[in-house]
Amino acid sequence: MEKKSILIFGAGINQLELINAANDLGITSIVIDPSADPPGRVLADFYYQVHGNDYEMTKQIALKHKVGGIVTGQMENPMRLMAKLAQEMDYIFHTPEIVERSLNKVRMKEAFIKRSVRCARGRAFSNQEELTAEKLADFDYPLIAKPSDAFSSRGVVKVNSFSDIREAEEETRSYSSDSTLIVEEYLEGREFSVECITYKGITTVVQVTEKFITPYPYTVEMAHLQPARISDWEREEIEALVREAILAIGIDNSASHAEVMLTEKGPLMIEIGARLGGDFISSHLTKASTGVSMDKSAIQIALGLKPDLSKKCNQYAMLKYIELGIGQQVGKVSPFVDLQDLEGFVFAYCFVKEGDIIPAIKHSAQRSVCLLMKAPSEDLLFEKSKNGEQLMRQKIELL
Repeated sequence: MEKKSILIFGAGINQLELINAANDLGITSIVIDPSADPPGRVLADFYYQVHGNDYEMTKQIALKHKVGGIVTGQMENPMRLMAKLAQEMDYIFHTPEIVERSLNKVRMKEAFIKRSVRCARGRAFSNQEELTAEKLADFDYPLIAKPSDAFSSRGVVKVNSFSDIREAEEETRSYSSDSTLIVEEYLEGREFSVECITYKGITTVVQVTEKFITPYPYTVEMAHLQPARISDWEREEIEALVREAILAIGIDNSASHAEVMLTEKGPLMIEIGARLGGDFISSHLTKASTGVSMDKSAIQIALGLKPDLSKKCNQYAMLKYIELGIGQQVGKVSPFVDLQDLEGFVFAYCFVKEGDIIPAIKHSAQRSVCLLMKAPSEDLLFEKSKNGEQLMRQKIELL
């Protein structure tokens, strides 16, 4: 019998586990990426360098290899193209309308409000509309300003006055594809993400993730902890809200990654992605804490197969981004080989190289290094993470 094949969009560091998952399942991996030599190239059965907007070449590759399904991991850029391809080739994927509701935060909020999903109140300003204090008169400061369709915390900032909005407006609009800016109420509380798989209309919550973010005005995620430290009641409320959000967007036969703020009034939706969660949450963190491979599940669903969502372990796991000295230059970066000897070590990655200057962190792409550890208890996890961080710091020379 001929092997099944899957077309994977992306071959960067965030897609390595997705490609490995296809190989582990015995499925032929057809991988495309705009880069000439990305890290996932060596793992792919077949690799093609394809520009992210090249629909015709992508379609020809799918036809050439008789691809049975399409999938991506931890990124949003190819989703519009994928929706178009799925519609034409009858693949299992979101419709273009669902993709728009998941990518465009204005459309997303409209969908939430239509279904009475509890979320932050907000107002969108297109590039044709002047932003004035009068138009925000019924909002109380502080507020959050953010672009309509960016990712990785780009352009998201807390503002304490209208003058702050004016100061942030140009940069925030610059991250939006159509220059639309959203101003919404500031939610105070604890932030979480919820990692889900929906198959044939049934949603399984695989894990709830507790988030740690930078001090305001920016909102960059610096650590993710699983399982989240919440009560059973809080978990039930969060999960119920996310299930409503999934229905509001129309997500089905897909992974999803929802962001929620737990406030004094209960949980409120921030936003939801109709995809696997980024920041190595779906690929490494959730697998470390539960044993569930969300990458394998995404591939199985794309091929019309029932996903394996059985939990194989119950561990504490934390992915931490380690802050280095702002303004310092990176000298020698030594290999992390001996980190693998640490009990509980799962994964580490250094994003900086010799000669780089460490920036102030305003969005996720400016983080320098990350470490993922796991342990059977919360206390032991924090201890192991501290030891791992100390060892990692020794590997990065700062001048």
